[in-house]
Amino acid sequence: MPTILYTNQPDVSSQDVMKVAVFAEYVGNHCYDVFDDDGSRSRSETLSLRAQEVSDALDFGDEPHFSRDAIQKIIDLRSVVADMCFDRFGKRGYMGKSIDLIHMGQDVADVLDKLIVVQLSPEEAEEAEADWGHEFQFRPTVDGTNSGSIRTENMGFRAGG
Repeated sequence: MPTILYTNQPDVSSQDVMKVAVFAEYVGNHCYDVFDDDGSRSRSETLSLRAQEVSDALDFGDEPHFSRDAIQKIIDLRSVVADMCFDRFGKRGYMGKSIDLIHMGQDVADVLDKLIVVQLSPEEAEEAEADWGHEFQFRPTVDGTNSGSIRTENMGFRAGG
């Protein structure tokens, strides 16, 4: 399990606190995570509680900061929202996330990047490098070529056939 270290937050601003507050309020008022077969939706007590806990944990003082407890609550809320929390609904059971929610989630991720450092054990680092190495073989390199393009001959396809 990765170790999460909390930084001393030298560059946390009141805008950072406000970004988290707006996210928590929006989630508490506009997102749903319980869906019934009849098409109805509701907000679970867990989602409502997490959004409220984040709001309550924020410090809007002269020197803004995030306590360790607040940071963990923000991480927990963001995790729930990323999984099964939606704010846009349509015909035939469509559920999605609005651009606003996605942007707010990214704003919160940017704030969290200022607040935490994740350290991996040597085994986790090795596993991550292996995963990333596999992913990067399909991405273009700086010169525009693929560092490991997909070879169709190994997958049973023929070109021009």
